[in-house]
Amino acid sequence: MIKTSTTLFAVIGDPIAHSLSPLMQNWMIHYFKIDAAYVAFHVKTHHLKQCVDGIKAFNMGGINVTVPHKEQILKHVDQKSRAVELLGAANTLKLKDGSIAAYVTDPFGFIESLGNNRSRFENAKVLMFGAGGAAKSVAYALSRLNINKLTITDIIDEKADLLAATAKQAFKIPHTETVHSTDINDCISDSAIIINASAVGMMPDTEKSVLNDYSAVTNRHFVFDLIYNPGQTALMKNARNRGTVVQNGLDMLIFQGLQSLRIWMNEEYELKGAALNELKGIMKQESGFHE
Repeated sequence: MIKTSTTLFAVIGDPIAHSLSPLMQNWMIHYFKIDAAYVAFHVKTHHLKQCVDGIKAFNMGGINVTVPHKEQILKHVDQKSRAVELLGAANTLKLKDGSIAAYVTDPFGFIESLGNNRSRFENAKVLMFGAGGAAKSVAYALSRLNINKLTITDIIDEKADLLAATAKQAFKIPHTETVHSTDINDCISDSAIIINASAVGMMPDTEKSVLNDYSAVTNRHFVFDLIYNPGQTALMKNARNRGTVVQNGLDMLIFQGLQSLRIWMNEEYELKGAALNELKGIMKQESGFHE
């Protein structure tokens, strides 16, 4: 029940109708017994300053920020976390003592979602498809997982080169390089982990994959696809047929949202086991996920 004491949170974006954040965050708010409510606002870029001013005016707890505002929102905040400074983007704002503090939770969501697979990353060689904003967050996460080498490929070579340079110079990954898709099999053989941080394979283009040839993929690999709809992409299906351990991005989505809630409430909430599975089931059912 909403009361005068209820704290308001929101997600902003353009578009925003597709967002799963209200469903997910309101479930967690209920589960953790927080006196709060979470809504979605369709905000255009030219209204970002008014939006941030509104957080202060309405004494909101904070907001999540999604595309295309993650970079532009930084013009209107008062404080930035270390991760935000490095990534140049934020997805979480918190009202703190009358000031707006900016955070980014995507890298931490990636790390927490790995569970028992986290140990695979220590000193590992990683091949990543994509060089956009999601890939940049993952690269930062990989630096915190102490990988040894990151190889990046993207349809735009310049983007891959820029991210590789950032990963080495700013994130301090020991070895980085870029590769053309035509030379990918040697990189697969040389890597233990394959990550798809691109949109290839997402609904409705579910038959597409970043790989055409799976001959170099073996049961020693770990494949992480950030896509969560469909729940099993063509990349995951074909890799699994080769005996590979695979994972989609649904847990990452949930844990980055949980990290936002932790930041807002200054509490170390935990979500695992039956509760996590219940939330995943609800998100799949209510949002028309395709396996």
